Amino acid sequence: MSEHIQGNPDLLYGLHDRPTPTKAFLGAVQHVLASFVGIITPSLIIGGVLGLGEHIPYLISMSLMVSGVATFIQTHKVGPVGSGLMALQGTSFGFLAAVLAAGFVVKNKGGSPEEILSVIFGVSFLGAFVEIFLSQFITRLKSLMSPIVTGCVIVTIGLSLTKVGLTDLAGGVGAEDFGSIQNLLLGGGVLVSVVLISIVNNKVIRSSAIFIGLSLV
Repeated sequence: MSEHIQGNPDLLYGLHDRPTPTKAFLGAVQHVLASFVGIITPSLIIGGVLGLGEHIPYLISMSLMVSGVATFIQTHKVGPVGSGLMALQGTSFGFLAAVLAAGFVVKNKGGSPEEILSVIFGVSFLGAFVEIFLSQFITRLKSLMSPIVTGCVIVTIGLSLTKVGLTDLAGGVGAEDFGSIQNLLLGGGVLVSVVLISIVNNKVIRSSAIFIGLSLV
């Protein structure tokens, strides 16, 4: 273990450390499992709330594809583009409110699903350039982003997704067995398993909580 991480009990490896192939593979599998839901859930929420129906599989496929491309660009630093770190890129819950608001404007005017998607894609495209511009001043903007501000934003996002999480745990909207004891036991079993494994003393097992929790239930 590198000397510069000995003071932090939660870190197994330093920035330039290389885990064994087996540990790297298991860590990668867990990372994919943990991120998969986060990547496709915004598409499910947007498609379900706006009634996009048959377009939802298309949104999910596009989210996964763009996530892979963006992650590749992020990890392979070329000039000012990318961080050079294994930073998985995916969809964000932070923009759901804005995307849904834009979609409802079109839907309330009688727009078709194709028109709703066109507006969402256009807003996302233009918003990306705003983020690129602001990223050039991120060091100066840090003074405005105190722990209180960022903490409140993160808590607000989490609270807004509570309904979605509970609905999915019960089986998902429209499921014939929605709220059945089987769904509740399955979801609750995964949740309890992950929480219990996350507090064990063994750091390797603790870092594999999600993978083990999903495998046990």
